Amino acid sequence: MKRKILFLAEGILLLVLLLLCFSRSGEVAEINSRELQRDEETGELVSSTFPLSPGVYRIIVEADAAGGGIGAGMEIGLNAEQMTFHAIRGSRATLYAGTEHKEITYYVTAPVEGAYVSIIPFSEDAEVSYELRVERTAAGSRMTFVMAVLLCGILNGLLAFRRKIMTGEVSAGKKWTACALAAIWAVACIPLMVDYLILGTDSVQCLTETEQLLRGEWGTIPFLHLLYLWIPAAVRGIGFPVMTAYKVLFVLLTGAATLLIYGVFFGQTKDVRLALSVTALGVWSPLAMKWMYTQGNPGKMVIYVLAYALLGLIVGWILGKKKTADRKISPWILFTVSLVLILQVLYFEDSLTFQSDVYYWYNEEPFMTGE
Repeated sequence: MKRKILFLAEGILLLVLLLLCFSRSGEVAEINSRELQRDEETGELVSSTFPLSPGVYRIIVEADAAGGGIGAGMEIGLNAEQMTFHAIRGSRATLYAGTEHKEITYYVTAPVEGAYVSIIPFSEDAEVSYELRVERTAAGSRMTFVMAVLLCGILNGLLAFRRKIMTGEVSAGKKWTACALAAIWAVACIPLMVDYLILGTDSVQCLTETEQLLRGEWGTIPFLHLLYLWIPAAVRGIGFPVMTAYKVLFVLLTGAATLLIYGVFFGQTKDVRLALSVTALGVWSPLAMKWMYTQGNPGKMVIYVLAYALLGLIVGWILGKKKTADRKISPWILFTVSLVLILQVLYFEDSLTFQSDVYYWYNEEPFMTGE
């Protein structure tokens, strides 16, 4: 009875959130270039203030080329007189001469009373003619719906898993194995909990190709990259920031790597403890972490995981079908530890520290909104 009530409550909640996803964009403010005022302290051109509630907003710039457009160009952003820390998330956009239409996305995480549009023109003497609109989009509702579906799925999965444990369908050994795999996955995802990622030059290429995929420019993207780029592209299409899309890709790749490596090694050895140890070593390896986080190259991470699993199959075939539990010292452990250490020495060139052209990529900039 309780489960039926829970399912009913979840169904009603998800239905309401789904209906909100189809709501139209609502105009918050409409500003003409002639209505902008000069801020004496900063020298910026600012609009009149307007309130914002939590959600996803966009500034739409429509330039009249016949009347001068945006002149020599400008920087434009969304600010506020007073707001809580990180209440407005997003980057200032740079518009160059000749731009006739531009949309800039911002994420508002807390109520803002006195928001305004600020502009820094590249030239004070150029004649300009453009209009600005600030609209609230349905992306916030879509994000809320997706997160609610995810949370409901996790809750129902945990309840179903608990029920199977209570009824004896899942043994104590399998329960702790599942907990160990979840812990391995969670530990590997710890770097994703911070407000930034340490990324290298490969990340910029991945982000660029994701935006090209969203624009339909498939011909410029290598085919193999499309095998995983659809994940951040789908998340971006829902409305999530680029940072979140990238984190979702990392979470899914790490989870798939954990399950694949454990499945291969357990299938070969039938030794749960050994398979869990080798899985943790493979997923937590500095080599894997470097490709995933420092270089930001999902393709190399996939190749690494597949190669790791393939080596497991080869070694399992060489060792034969005899269980490693029957041996005093498992050659699997010696092989895996030696392999990882050798790869680390070769790759890091006598150093286990992360060496790369590092970018500390914060949520605000760059690429928060794909600009």
